Amino acid sequence: MQYIHRTMEDTLLSSLEGSDAIFILGPRQVGKTTLLKRLMEVVGDEKALYYDIERPQDYQLFAAGYDALIAHLRLNKPSDVGRIYIFVDEIQYLPDFSKVIKLLVDHHNDEFKLVLTGSSSALIMQQFQESLVGRKRVFTLYPLSFSEFCRFRGEDKIADYLQSANTHTPHNPLYTMQIKMQELTKEYMLYGGYPKIVLQDNEAIKAELLSDLVSSIILKDIRHIFRIEKPDQLNHLVHYLAGSIGKEFNISSLSREIGLHRDTLSNYLMVLQSSFIIQQIKPFFNNPAKELRKMPKAYFIDTGIRNSLLNNFQDIKNRSDGGELFENMVFLNLLHKQTALSEIKYWKSKNYQEVDFVRIDNTQITAYEVKLGKDRQTNLAAFHNLYPQAKSYLVRWDYSYMEDELPGWF
Repeated sequence: MQYIHRTMEDTLLSSLEGSDAIFILGPRQVGKTTLLKRLMEVVGDEKALYYDIERPQDYQLFAAGYDALIAHLRLNKPSDVGRIYIFVDEIQYLPDFSKVIKLLVDHHNDEFKLVLTGSSSALIMQQFQESLVGRKRVFTLYPLSFSEFCRFRGEDKIADYLQSANTHTPHNPLYTMQIKMQELTKEYMLYGGYPKIVLQDNEAIKAELLSDLVSSIILKDIRHIFRIEKPDQLNHLVHYLAGSIGKEFNISSLSREIGLHRDTLSNYLMVLQSSFIIQQIKPFFNNPAKELRKMPKAYFIDTGIRNSLLNNFQDIKNRSDGGELFENMVFLNLLHKQTALSEIKYWKSKNYQEVDFVRIDNTQITAYEVKLGKDRQTNLAAFHNLYPQAKSYLVRWDYSYMEDELPGWF
């Protein structure tokens, strides 16, 4: 299969020369192994060794200890190539992997460069805190962004425009292609951004593949990795969240709804987030007397997974949750644009005025309100009364170029 460019590739290539271990985190089947193989191709097969911790022989090699691993790597390293690259898939299955990585980075970074992937950020981050401070760089590979989705669907010119520095100009040709852009947006919202599903043309097969993916990730992987003791309640929780996109929730009320203790519920929410099923966002506030400051919201990292959980792949104009689905896509656009210095939150006043998203990037605040229909009435003015320095945009499904409006694919 021909390799299709992922946006993260360029950043990873520029990070290969340093001494830090590189971690690529992300859900199963999102393309981490494909990206590793691409990096191996770029550095050259003669400079690369690949291991998959899910293979028993590779697991045993890394579990055998530091001395045995070093001996193996040196034995398999060509003598005349200098430093080689060690690519390791699914490192979270290896207990105490941080000890071996720390020793390799501290004492052998002139010989070996480590590039590792993992599908559980919680298990991996726990070991980061213990011994890998200052020894790693961490990247998250999500399902395809909308621009990557367009590239995977053969729309390279559209993808190039979407990835340009500033798409919000009156001269952007995408504003003259509303029907085409809405067709692509609908497909992306309904079936999501997992590469294998995006490359499939048949809608029935897409839905079947998504169902298999849900079973693999939620019903098997998560239960096994995190030793879930109440799988029925976890299943209830993830279905509840699928039907509650963009709605703030109270932990106490939700624990009664699901039938879980508060602490167990909080743990299961952490499990779903660290497994890249959902992302929680918190309220933005500076004045607790006037603004909501506690209850989070949850959005899905992939809308195809969400729709599969609900077994609903109807067109957004024919479903009662079309607005919520569009809102989730806008969240994903913001997520893919997020940097280490930015945050995504929402805003709600004690008078129930609400803005869907607030992006904080250093000192710049930008508010976004999302509308699937033609209604232009928003709460952005109320937000501006409290934060006059903020930028704000109305994000609409039916759009034309306006300075204060954006399309969902912005």
